[in-house]
Amino acid sequence: MTNPFGSANPIDQILPFLVPPLVPNQHRLFHGRGGAVADCDWLTVDCYKPVLLATLYAQQSDADVAYLQQLLTAAMPLLGCSALVVQHRYGGTSRNEVVVGELPEQPLAHEQGLSFLLDFERGQNIGFFADMVAGREWLAERAEGKSVLNLFSFSCAFSVVAKAAGARQVVNIDLSKPALALGQRNHAINQIGSDGVRFFAHDIFNSWKKLERLGPYDIIIIDPPSEQKGSFMARKDYVRVIRQLPRFLAPQTEILACLNAPWLEESFLDDVVLNNLAGSERVARLPFAPGYVEQQPQAGLKAVHYRYVKAADEVTTN
Repeated sequence: MTNPFGSANPIDQILPFLVPPLVPNQHRLFHGRGGAVADCDWLTVDCYKPVLLATLYAQQSDADVAYLQQLLTAAMPLLGCSALVVQHRYGGTSRNEVVVGELPEQPLAHEQGLSFLLDFERGQNIGFFADMVAGREWLAERAEGKSVLNLFSFSCAFSVVAKAAGARQVVNIDLSKPALALGQRNHAINQIGSDGVRFFAHDIFNSWKKLERLGPYDIIIIDPPSEQKGSFMARKDYVRVIRQLPRFLAPQTEILACLNAPWLEESFLDDVVLNNLAGSERVARLPFAPGYVEQQPQAGLKAVHYRYVKAADEVTTN
């Protein structure tokens, strides 16, 4: 794609990315935060047809914002989009602005034959994390017949995937009632019944008893916020979660531990899990989602598969 405006602006560097993706399940078109393109590390562009979403992580001049909107508007027909949303996410606030067209009545993200509601009224988080595609694929491959614990479930995308793959039980827990309500709607739009699916608005650090009664679990997903005052601070709280896990574990349990904190390296997860959960072993780090090209891999989403196997003498005793 060539620049339709005939000027030379650093923002022109995003033009080669504004084309329909060639791989399935790719929503991220341009990942400036990955550092691959000079002078555009403040920008990401995502496509959720018919909505194109540009997120600005640093304030730009009015002229540059207008120019960016022109480039994106020109690319929209090729991308199959009729609405452009610009999210301003800096200065401690976040707001979404529809600058071209109108949002559909029910905006959706589509992945692996499933649909997930998008809420552009929420501000920073629109209800779906496109960078977690590998995690959802990981779960779909092993959820059949299993009991799944989905900690920090947010809008319950993992739950939808697990039930669609035939999970016997999914327990979703999150502090936010609105997020869980969105999760229930996600199950409904995919025509996934509520049998065996539970939604709890609860602070796990206050009590673990309810989760313990519903265990043990064959699969546990830990996908917390990195730093959210009053609910979870990764440096001190991740280990608190891991130390509680023995209460919930099946004789063999698959654990997906996730962390999206650029200031913490992947080794942080290894230290927390392997040093605080006897019987656990690291299996593999999941790959980045399509479109999420990272010059410094430690800065992106870290999703690591661990396996727990209960010692033979513990199995005999229990």
